[in-house]
Amino acid sequence: MDFAIQVVPARRVGDDRAEVFLRLDGHLLVLADGAGGTSGGAAAADAVLAGALSFFPNSASDCVRFLQDLDQKLTTIGQSTAVLVVLTESEIFGASVGDSSSWLVGAADATDLTQHQRAKPLLGSGLAVPVGFGPLPFVGRVLLGSDGLFKYVSHDRIAALARSSPFADAATVLVDAARLRSGALQDDIAVVVAGQQGVAADELVGRFAPSGARS
Repeated sequence: MDFAIQVVPARRVGDDRAEVFLRLDGHLLVLADGAGGTSGGAAAADAVLAGALSFFPNSASDCVRFLQDLDQKLTTIGQSTAVLVVLTESEIFGASVGDSSSWLVGAADATDLTQHQRAKPLLGSGLAVPVGFGPLPFVGRVLLGSDGLFKYVSHDRIAALARSSPFADAATVLVDAARLRSGALQDDIAVVVAGQQGVAADELVGRFAPSGARS
């Protein structure tokens, strides 16, 4: 499995976090966006990653329960979004809460794995409602991103860049797409791109039947 990660603050200190953890049968991808304008946003995002360090999920239901428990634990710390994605060689599953997102990107379409998530209340409110997804077949590339990406870059362009960029550059290219002409960012951005080892961008065309772009 190959991974590309970028976490870039809009200012000196940011609230976005992302990490990939090795698991026995695959990998756990985690992205968190601490609630801006609150003193505990960064601490809450840090706590999501810290909790995930010792989390070994076997199903989407496990991911939902983990986020439910974390929702209560974070009430004295702060609030954050969270996306958990588990990847094995053959399947993908996970759960999310908030407005960070994860897509499964193929040669001709992009499936929003987190399309049914609840944007609010956030994790740490004590009222969050995590929503699971999968398991689904894992073929192609997986993208996790905070709203600093999805709010400021068109969904068609995100899908095109995620599928066609050289893998090592994919996360950086996506962050740069959200920059203003000055080079500044309007919000913190965290991006994770994951793909099956040895599969180049142009090989995805042979692995997917075209079904029309979706955003």
